[in-house]
Amino acid sequence: LSCHFDWSKLGKVAQCGEEVVPVVVQDADSLQVLIVAFANQRALLQAFETKTCVLWSTSRRELWIKGATSGDELELLEVRCNCEQNSLLYLVRPRRTGACHTKGADGQTRRSCYYRRVLPGDDGQLKLEHLTMSGLIT
Repeated sequence: LSCHFDWSKLGKVAQCGEEVVPVVVQDADSLQVLIVAFANQRALLQAFETKTCVLWSTSRRELWIKGATSGDELELLEVRCNCEQNSLLYLVRPRRTGACHTKGADGQTRRSCYYRRVLPGDDGQLKLEHLTMSGLIT
């Protein structure tokens, strides 16, 4: 698989009209990173209030309650901030099986959005390899 990174993403985020910080969403039990997204103050306050993962969709410009449509809700256990107070870490517990909005070949929601490994290709291009929880699928 070839890579098509959205190198302009942070520029788009800067133009979304909201003051946001990046949020790393991590499974509190396995410590696996599930998602990296953004939150504004409103999303953070609602996350505390509902004890669920609430983010700010920079593309839709609205609150994003993780799992509201898919059912793959993430219970919010703890919120941490970094030393510069410009990013957050949400420690969560998935209430079902997945966190990613994509599905695997088996039709199940992927546990994490980080299901592909990036490697250098022989032709100087980057390539992707799909991973499973138990290892690499070639």
